[in-house]
Amino acid sequence: MTTISHYLYYMIPISAAIAFLASLTVFFIPGGEPFLKTFSFFLLVNACFDTATSYMALHDIQNVFIGNVNTLVVISYYLFLLRHIVRGKKARAGILISLIIFLLLSFTNFFLAKKIDTFISITYCLGSLLIVAASVYFFWELFQRTYSGPLGRQPAFWICSGLLFYYTCTFPVYGATNLIKALPNVIRENLLVILVSLNILLYLSFVIAFLCRIKTRKSMS
Repeated sequence: MTTISHYLYYMIPISAAIAFLASLTVFFIPGGEPFLKTFSFFLLVNACFDTATSYMALHDIQNVFIGNVNTLVVISYYLFLLRHIVRGKKARAGILISLIIFLLLSFTNFFLAKKIDTFISITYCLGSLLIVAASVYFFWELFQRTYSGPLGRQPAFWICSGLLFYYTCTFPVYGATNLIKALPNVIRENLLVILVSLNILLYLSFVIAFLCRIKTRKSMS
């Protein structure tokens, strides 16, 4: 493991912790959407998951099993979150049905897997497609409104932007995780840099989602 790769494993837990700390503002600033409070609790759990998986990877401890569990929990929650963000009743019902189907298929695939050291890429790919579809629908719904206010002040805009970008970019990488293991170390380290960068951008979008609600006073000349 190179020095750069060594330090990269610290970046995701740190970014997750910063996102959680930023989310605590929802409990002190009134007027936030109800889903932001549940999102804050999720970010705490997610930060713990990221810390555990990064620690295990850094010390060459097998972490595929906990990674599979983390994938299942994270994607399920994001679909739950997106269901509360979109407004259309049919869309909410569709996301709920998709979430139920995803859980059923994921649990089936999870228990049918013969090896605990194999990343369940099918679960990740299916979840990614559902999250991308729900995020795209949010933007379609957003652009159908006559006036939706400043986008930069809307937490849902930043959350969906982060999710759409992250899962669109990571879909081909994580989908081929089991094949990537056979690639040379140089290529795998470059992919690690890309994945860590994408995680940082995702958490950055979450940070902005919470901090964009803070009103700043204009300086008087």
